[in-house]
Amino acid sequence: MYNNMSCGCLTANQAMEKALALPPIKALYETFWYENELCIFFAEANVGKSLYAMQMAEYIAQERKVMYLDYELSLSQFRSRYTNDETGVPYQFSDNLFRPSLRIEQVSDDREVEERLFKKIEEGVRMGIKTYVVDNITYLCGKLDQGIEATRIMKRLSAMKHTYGLSLLVIAHTKKRNSKKEIEADDLAGSKRLMNFCDSSFALGKSREDSKTIYLKQIKVRQGENKHGKDNVILYRIVKDDNFPRFVEEGCSEEEKLLKPSKSEDKSILKAKMKILHEEGLSNRAIAKELGIAEGTVRNWLKELEEVVNVSTEPSSMVQEESEAEYVEYEEVA
Repeated sequence: MYNNMSCGCLTANQAMEKALALPPIKALYETFWYENELCIFFAEANVGKSLYAMQMAEYIAQERKVMYLDYELSLSQFRSRYTNDETGVPYQFSDNLFRPSLRIEQVSDDREVEERLFKKIEEGVRMGIKTYVVDNITYLCGKLDQGIEATRIMKRLSAMKHTYGLSLLVIAHTKKRNSKKEIEADDLAGSKRLMNFCDSSFALGKSREDSKTIYLKQIKVRQGENKHGKDNVILYRIVKDDNFPRFVEEGCSEEEKLLKPSKSEDKSILKAKMKILHEEGLSNRAIAKELGIAEGTVRNWLKELEEVVNVSTEPSSMVQEESEAEYVEYEEVA
């Protein structure tokens, strides 16, 4: 009798039987990135991609080895970012987090830069490292929009993922986009080719109502659940705690509410809506989610409102003197 398993041709049930024997896939970072995934993380310039990626890497390094391949910051810039401005004391990273010297200043040929990347990954594999962050692919692909270089690099990364069982996070830029529209897969520079080769993807965007509010949105999901799509993006504000600038979560919101407001939806109208919701007894978090603004913005506006109320209800000295005189005169008549 012909044995279909001997030639690797399995029935669906046989494939399922083999799959059930595999160890469960673990989440590396919430629902955004899982083990053995090639994931793409993208955003516009100056939103905080590298800050967020380093925060992710440090979080993951608490449990496993991570290699951060940094093409963005020089050593002096890295020192400046993660050192207390007043005391000069640097942040103490996990010993599981590796940031090798790439010596890119010594290389002028793009292909050589690419080869050095894969050599570093191979060195990491020999050290037992399974998790990698590449910051970012734009440096490796000078002609990213043309896609030829990006396709080659993504194919090689995908092959290494399968060969060694790696988890790879690749950081990328967006192309020029309309800030009034929701972030989509097509906003990724070289999107078609890059998205075809990745397992998952997420992106950072900026609130157009409050420039200090940044949001995180899931774009592509293969493993797990899309919990943070356009109807439930995560809100953040960047805070530098001592010597580690980090994203601090401030609730969730619908992405549409964070986009550039129309003329009829300006700040004064938002403040008026906030006042009504506050008087109705809603919490600051609930107000923030309803209006699509950060919880910190709600606190600040309520504080401003309270100060205005206090000033308007405080009687002037002249009014106080008149009322006191009237009261004294009334007592004398009585």
